[in-house]
Amino acid sequence: MTGDPVNLPGLELADRTPVPRGIVEHIQRLILKGGLKAGQRLPSQRELAEQLGVSRPSVREALTVLETMGLLTVRAGSGVFVAKTNARRPLWRYSDRCTPADVYEARLGLEGYAARLAAARIDEPAKERLRRCTDAMHEALRAGDVISLAVKDTEFHDLIFELSGNPVLAAMYRPVREMLVESQRLPMAQLDRLSETVREHEAILKGITSQDPDMAEDAMQGHIRSAAGRYGISL
Repeated sequence: MTGDPVNLPGLELADRTPVPRGIVEHIQRLILKGGLKAGQRLPSQRELAEQLGVSRPSVREALTVLETMGLLTVRAGSGVFVAKTNARRPLWRYSDRCTPADVYEARLGLEGYAARLAAARIDEPAKERLRRCTDAMHEALRAGDVISLAVKDTEFHDLIFELSGNPVLAAMYRPVREMLVESQRLPMAQLDRLSETVREHEAILKGITSQDPDMAEDAMQGHIRSAAGRYGISL
């Protein structure tokens, strides 16, 4: 089923939603609800931009995210296709710099210690901020919204570095943040295992909000090992 490209229904953006994210959520819904079926070819970037009434750079950014999540497959010379469910393998865009295993190994040290520090230093308002992230992850899981789940996952990890209270650790994180974010998305191509991600974040939340550094560090490192395992990497 790879003939003529399918026409997409119109795009409606919620207030203050960035255009690329709006496109991502729109196409994601179509894929997960069956409006776009495995193997169907999407229109070209120019045609997509015209159909959705958005710019080509916004379309390009959105397609990159969807490919990273394993929902779309790009075939050189043929176009962009909806990935088959049993063959969804996300793209690793940093192969010229490092492997996903390299990133997961680094995260064990960086994020594990950040969680330990956050548990020792967190206050009540910050606990509530973390809880809002995990609550939003639960809501996204119930709605089958992979993109919102990924966004809140990233927000949760960003917040832990902030709450560590260590400016040097935060400065070490910033230059490699995009690679770390990408590694968070890799296991999410396995849609049937998204609940594991949410449970693991709940365990991290419990360790930090209980102000138990050992529990927080163990939960964070357990999450990173499990995430790597879902992608096929053993740490």
